[in-house]
Amino acid sequence: MPRVQLFDKEKALKNAMELFWKKGFNGTSTRDLEKATGLGTSSIYNSFGGKESLFFETLQYYMETEQTKLGQNIKSSPSALKALRALFECVLQEDSAAGMPVSGCFVVNSITELANNSPRLNQFVTAARAGTIAILKELIQKAQEQNEIPAVNDPTQLAVYLQTVMTGLKVSGMLDSCPVSCSFTKFLR
Repeated sequence: MPRVQLFDKEKALKNAMELFWKKGFNGTSTRDLEKATGLGTSSIYNSFGGKESLFFETLQYYMETEQTKLGQNIKSSPSALKALRALFECVLQEDSAAGMPVSGCFVVNSITELANNSPRLNQFVTAARAGTIAILKELIQKAQEQNEIPAVNDPTQLAVYLQTVMTGLKVSGMLDSCPVSCSFTKFLR
């Protein structure tokens, strides 16, 4: 008879994600994960398949959460251009609004730590980046249809550019968030 999970998997994922985000994959020990999730080593392995599998589940959880927020921002905005602005404002305010030290983007942090050593991470990030670019491209196309952005701009190239800017903002914001967010917010107006 299969064992029944007696813990909140989403809460465990969220706590593990926050730990990996703060300490990185290599800086997080199994004991750290036990404390963060409230699970023993055997439960972590039985439920998630070990530290690496748990790490990738937390990355997936993060991306799903971020893309859900992105979708909600898009749906609640009266225009595509305003949705793009709101998206960038959200990126700029994310960490400071939480009252936490600026920690950057979990995915970007993971790339800088592990990209040269993890083909699996590279595949994950490539797929996640493509998803973000697709959402941005759709917004750009809508903004062009609404005559908010000149139609002469290629939506795919502009989406790639904006995704790259988003990544750069998260990294720059880790160093000194106010000058970056203040100057970019002025640019968005």
